[in-house]
Amino acid sequence: MNKEVMKQAVMTDPGKISFRDLPVPELTPGTVLIKIDAVGLCTWEQKYFAGVPGSYPFIGGHEICGTVVAVGNEVAQKLRAGDRVSVASLTRCGECYYCQKGMDNLCENTGDESKPGNYWGPGGFSEYFVARGYEVYKINKDTDPAIGTLAEPLACVIRSVDRADTQFGDTVLVLGAGVMGIIHVLLAKQRGARVIVSEVDAGRRQRALEFGANWVVNPLEEKVPAFVKSLTAGRGAETVFFTAGGKAAILDGMASLVKNGKLIIYGATKSSDVFELDPKVFHYDEIYITGVTKHTKDTFRRATELISAGKLPLDRLISRRFPFADIANAFGVAGNLATYRIAVLM
Repeated sequence: MNKEVMKQAVMTDPGKISFRDLPVPELTPGTVLIKIDAVGLCTWEQKYFAGVPGSYPFIGGHEICGTVVAVGNEVAQKLRAGDRVSVASLTRCGECYYCQKGMDNLCENTGDESKPGNYWGPGGFSEYFVARGYEVYKINKDTDPAIGTLAEPLACVIRSVDRADTQFGDTVLVLGAGVMGIIHVLLAKQRGARVIVSEVDAGRRQRALEFGANWVVNPLEEKVPAFVKSLTAGRGAETVFFTAGGKAAILDGMASLVKNGKLIIYGATKSSDVFELDPKVFHYDEIYITGVTKHTKDTFRRATELISAGKLPLDRLISRRFPFADIANAFGVAGNLATYRIAVLM
């Protein structure tokens, strides 16, 4: 048995984190042992820190960047100790209906579910991590580990922009200017689109402009569909990406679409966001409403290629860095509207 010990952070209750000592996980033939260098505090983990009944003890951490320590002898890709990697820590069985269709983001066997009293979660709030070979993606060795944690959210947004099929010359409306909204802005600009951002917070509207948005609008002060149509000769946007704002934002997005345009539901919604749809809008305007969830192996690969190339200003999305021992305070800062991504350094 491995006698080396590592620390792991566990959410024991809302707003409470404790550390426990565990043996460093054992390497098996098809896995890679990784020393975690940094982990991002996603809004998903922030939700559990705020409180989700019946979900504790929870071990968060799925935006992982680290260094390879050892590689199992059945791992196919050429990885070596010392390689810097990002980790796609979501199980993909490779055998279910969706995996066999190449839609592994919809895998029917993704793993952990909450069971009160049982430790569960992706497990990245740890000093070491064992990943399956297919979950490990090599990145440039000089990449800042904090930026390497952004591979997972970047991969998810690549899937969103792919689904929209954004083209050169399109007009794109992004609803919300949090981390995910800003990444949509960056990728839409890479696709040659003009970008409008709808956001209620003045500071985030300014940040959206700094990240390349062509226009910003406050949905509490202006009618978003009229604003969009004033910039597009009355037609509307080819694509709307919903990342935040609930029912009101989604309805604004629908009303802002050009005929044959697409609304991508990317962000999370609440039960109170349910609304009725008039089928005539589909019949006469031929609009599309669809959504995306998670990333695929391919979009994660492309995300790590983008990060390694250093072509996106992702460093500006890292608002602060906290040491692992201070992870509870890091969560306290992460929910602030002036904050984008917090990285915890091991």
